[in-house]
Amino acid sequence: MDDDYKTTNGFYFCTESYTLEDNHKLSKILKNRFNLDCGVHKHTNGHRLYVFSSSKDVLLELVKPYLIEHFYYKFDLN
Repeated sequence: MDDDYKTTNGFYFCTESYTLEDNHKLSKILKNRFNLDCGVHKHTNGHRLYVFSSSKDVLLELVKPYLIEHFYYKFDLN
């Protein structure tokens, strides 16, 4: 739960330890299984998975039942 962060519009998952190919595979899996629009962005230490703002609500509905209260700030939840 702690290895991600929000931006103004979307969310980054800190996937720098994955290969570029694995990040692209993960992006496709998230699209196919959960209808999340994602991209892979270059970062200093590798590449990160980015969930676009168009999928913000979908992502929130998927993770909210499992989110502990301490991490509500990541989704602007009260």
